[in-house]
Amino acid sequence: MKIVLAALNAKYVHSNLAVYDLEAYSKCKLEKELRSEIKPDISVREYTINHNLEQIMQSLYKEEASLLAFSCYIWNISEILNICRELKKVSPKLLIWLGGPEVSYDSEKVLKNNSFIDGVIVGEGEETFYELIKMYCELEAVLDKEEQSKEENSKEDHNKEVYDKKQYPDNSCVEDISNNIGLNDYEKEFAKGKERYLSNIPGITYRASDGRIVKNLPRPLLPLDEIPFIYEDLSRFENKILYYESSRGCPFSCSYCLSSIDKSVRFRSLDKVFDELSYFMSNKVRQVKFIDRTFNCDKKRAREIWRYLKDNDNGITNYHFEIAADLIEDEDISIFSKMRPGLIQLEIGLQTTNLRTIKEIRRTMDIEKLKNNMNAIRRMRNIHQHLDLIAGLPYEDYESFVRSFNDAYELKPDQLQLGFLKVLKGSYMEEQVKEYNLIYSDEQPYEVLSTKWISYGEILKLKRVEEMVELYYNSAMFEHVLLYMESFFDTPFEMYESMGKYYEDNGFVDIGLRREDKYAALREFFKERFEDAIMIFDSLLTFDYYLRENAKTRPKWRKDSMIEKADYNNFFKSGGTDELYLAKEGYDSKAAARSMHIEPIIAESASWITGKDYSDVKTEWLYAVFDYNSRDPLTKASDYNIITHL
Repeated sequence: MKIVLAALNAKYVHSNLAVYDLEAYSKCKLEKELRSEIKPDISVREYTINHNLEQIMQSLYKEEASLLAFSCYIWNISEILNICRELKKVSPKLLIWLGGPEVSYDSEKVLKNNSFIDGVIVGEGEETFYELIKMYCELEAVLDKEEQSKEENSKEDHNKEVYDKKQYPDNSCVEDISNNIGLNDYEKEFAKGKERYLSNIPGITYRASDGRIVKNLPRPLLPLDEIPFIYEDLSRFENKILYYESSRGCPFSCSYCLSSIDKSVRFRSLDKVFDELSYFMSNKVRQVKFIDRTFNCDKKRAREIWRYLKDNDNGITNYHFEIAADLIEDEDISIFSKMRPGLIQLEIGLQTTNLRTIKEIRRTMDIEKLKNNMNAIRRMRNIHQHLDLIAGLPYEDYESFVRSFNDAYELKPDQLQLGFLKVLKGSYMEEQVKEYNLIYSDEQPYEVLSTKWISYGEILKLKRVEEMVELYYNSAMFEHVLLYMESFFDTPFEMYESMGKYYEDNGFVDIGLRREDKYAALREFFKERFEDAIMIFDSLLTFDYYLRENAKTRPKWRKDSMIEKADYNNFFKSGGTDELYLAKEGYDSKAAARSMHIEPIIAESASWITGKDYSDVKTEWLYAVFDYNSRDPLTKASDYNIITHL
């Protein structure tokens, strides 16, 4: 029997931990419990939502599988249902099962609305999937053996063999198979036996032969140490982010999150975690992303893992954690302070600073402690911080969200994620839809359209702000010019709101501007409002332009270099200046000229770059010397020096 576990990921660099867990767990148990002649062939196939759906269907059809199981999430459910619908037309005997959070909480509705789906694995899937495929394999083996036997024996001998209990496993499901059985009869007996077995498998919803949809009792949860480590063969994950799970569940009750439904938390033993992290280190993988819902809900355990990573750092691997920043303590800060820049990155869910909203969404959070911890971490300049906000929460109107945005922006995270409420199936938020006058999209990702506190028009304005934040703030390519621009607006939100309106009015929305065009659009926005300050703006914009890339051509707004070519070349030939002496051992002037860039900047703009006071500098122009061979490990910006003369 051939079985395919399929995943439809959001991006190529993603991998689906769930299907690999199911594969590893099932293979491990089947190896011990099934006879070799009936062991199934289990494989994993991963695609992305950017693939052509018909090509995915063709690929899966060519697998010639007996059973296909898809892992379903909010971002891929529509595509998966489309693929399965068409695949069932051309492979009517193919058994199609779904699993994952997007189908677990309304599994009966999924089967009712999609006749081409045979069943749904509800909740945690490892043991359930194993029992399911074991059942199919044993049943198929029994009926195949009987089919073969009936062709070789007389009716009397055949019937005698049918009722010989020694030929079958305990609780044999085959009842009466007559001689001269045809294909249709065989299928009927397979369905009858399957149904007997399915009724005894916890954690599934399935379609009975009489058309009824049956939902079995839930599956007890597994100890996490029973889940095999899936990364023994790293070649399967080449150029992929490696996802790692050291715990399941969450102790908190946030109303918008599915993790709040099961408040129990299970942990993988630290001995196993350390062994597996050591494996990542010894293989020098680039990034390991922990998918624990709140990694530091057990503060002591989290601290032990962070200390282990610090003490055993290989200088290469980066680790990503989703944390509650208000649970960070002084001992954690001390550990962080000794970490290599880029060793870890932290994703922090702020969501809102509206206290009434926080209470309504059942969130537990000490905002002041969160702010203090984030500021302390930022000052160390060695850990990337990603901060999340959610628009569309209860009691959060437009003005309230503006305050939450400005509060979050003041923390200066490396990335600020402005998201929109998703009404997830099975969440408490879904139960409150009528109470909140919550209108959301019927199609994935079930995103908020309006509530009794915020209108659809206001949501659209926030969409433009989100786009501007993503283009300009989160890209990290406009750091210094944005800092300067903020001084012209009352609040950061006002600046991004104005930028969003400018983009919309000028038709720049959703057209995919090239890198230089993004700089040019920002310049035109600023010039239209503050033309008197354009020289300093241009100086900072050009500085940011060259900070990350040794561009071969001058940007449109700075065609003049203000540096004579002879002076430029002589700077490197002479090994720099007293201010910036370059000619150390092994210095190659030609190599230096290729890997470095000199850019004139207005002296007044230099203070926005370095934070220093240049008011006593006698010359109007200074020079920024960029070294692209040396970069900040967090931001990837080149190193630079500001000098007064060449």
